Amino acid sequence: MKKKQPVKYTHIIYGVHPVQELLQSKRLKIGAIYTLKNPIKSWTALSKLVPSHIPVSLVTRETLDNVAGSKDHQGILAFVGEFPFSQTMFTPDKHKFIVVLDEIQDVRNLGAILRSAYCTGVDGVVLVKSHAASLTPAAFKSSAGLALHLPIYLAPSIKAAIFELKKSGYNIYCATLGGSQSVADFTFQSPAVLVIGNEEVGISQDVAKMGTRILLPQRRPDISYNASVAAGILMYSIGLQLKKI
Repeated sequence: MKKKQPVKYTHIIYGVHPVQELLQSKRLKIGAIYTLKNPIKSWTALSKLVPSHIPVSLVTRETLDNVAGSKDHQGILAFVGEFPFSQTMFTPDKHKFIVVLDEIQDVRNLGAILRSAYCTGVDGVVLVKSHAASLTPAAFKSSAGLALHLPIYLAPSIKAAIFELKKSGYNIYCATLGGSQSVADFTFQSPAVLVIGNEEVGISQDVAKMGTRILLPQRRPDISYNASVAAGILMYSIGLQLKKI
């Protein structure tokens, strides 16, 4: 019988809401919690969620700054094990609404998109392994910890992901400036995949050809929404039509 490997608590999640969601979700193994010696306002409520076997260290703000590598920790952080990525691609029978992120670069955009994905009823998110932002502590912080509740799959490439999803029967919708179908009067079909492009170049032409191009109307053609804002509007529109929210 293969011996179970011990959990390595080499990852960090920081911020009040992320740590709260971490404790409530029970999805990641927690090795320890660091918080300020002078208690933060939220500690009274948070401390009630901490299992007795998890050690809590009271430290200085300087220590938290150094461990987190950021001053954005809000006075609390947790050492955790690896995020449990989905081992297989999503399927229409269990996951009706999927979001695919095509090389999103900014971790805060990534976190904001994951936050909106959870709020709008997305069943799963596909990220690519290279040339894209990863699930860093800052990404979890920007998601307000809601990324912890989402099934997330790491695909080898965006094309491979779209091909596999399309083959499974998903309707592919690509958010592009060159689209002719306005989200304002478009009817989305389930099961649905929404593809959100890179902040600078958007969705590649090869990928856009694999689905229906959806246009998000805006005031002028020479401007564009922030990637996370556009994603939020589109996910809300699709989630509402598919009765996910």
